[in-house]
Amino acid sequence: MSNKPPVQVWEGVVEGRHHRVEMSGGLIPLISWTIDDEPVATKKVTDAKVMLAEPHEREGAAVRLVVRTTRLSTRPRRATVLGPEELIGGIDLTPAPGSPVAVHHDKVLAHPRRYTAITTLGAAAGVIVPIVVIALLARLATKIPWPDIPWPDIDLPSIPWPSIDLPSIPWPSVDLPDVTVPGWVEFVLDNAQYVVPVVVAFVVARAEIRRRRGQQLPAEERARTGDGSDEVRDEVRDEG
Repeated sequence: MSNKPPVQVWEGVVEGRHHRVEMSGGLIPLISWTIDDEPVATKKVTDAKVMLAEPHEREGAAVRLVVRTTRLSTRPRRATVLGPEELIGGIDLTPAPGSPVAVHHDKVLAHPRRYTAITTLGAAAGVIVPIVVIALLARLATKIPWPDIPWPDIDLPSIPWPSIDLPSIPWPSVDLPDVTVPGWVEFVLDNAQYVVPVVVAFVVARAEIRRRRGQQLPAEERARTGDGSDEVRDEVRDEG
């Protein structure tokens, strides 16, 4: 294990126990998790979402840790502690003050509309850019003077497949009403594969802002208002 200082540290008290999570640098970062200064688990970062489980002897007492990073790099984003039965929500640990994660968190809460716009535009770019690239490659392919290859003419044998007479079923004739939908509905239906990812990105971004704000409320106020981590839509599935 490297002796270099971690690139990111999260800490927090959950159910009376102190959690500390460290993420190392390097090509394949390593997540180290301790509870009350006792090592719990380590795992290499090979995906944007890394899950670690607490090996606990007491039935129902084990908790899990989810660490998320950016998809196109290994920059950390957040560390969340989940209870034994929790699939979504959980409690976010606090990033070290002044760290990249803490700065990003403060920017999201200070400029929620900017964060939503960036997330939505990123989803739109993820849909549009591949289409543009494919169109350019197709156009480029038509401009290349490909050599004319004299492929041999092969006569395939004709197979006399048997003819099967299927029975004719007299299906009842139903006259459906002529329904006219608005033009914008037709546009959305015709372009659903492009519109849906953008709409989902917008909804998830707004839910993430509400979740982050809910994490900053006192525990009593979260319990009273119900505004907290349950707002998040990014489900965490149990890998074990």
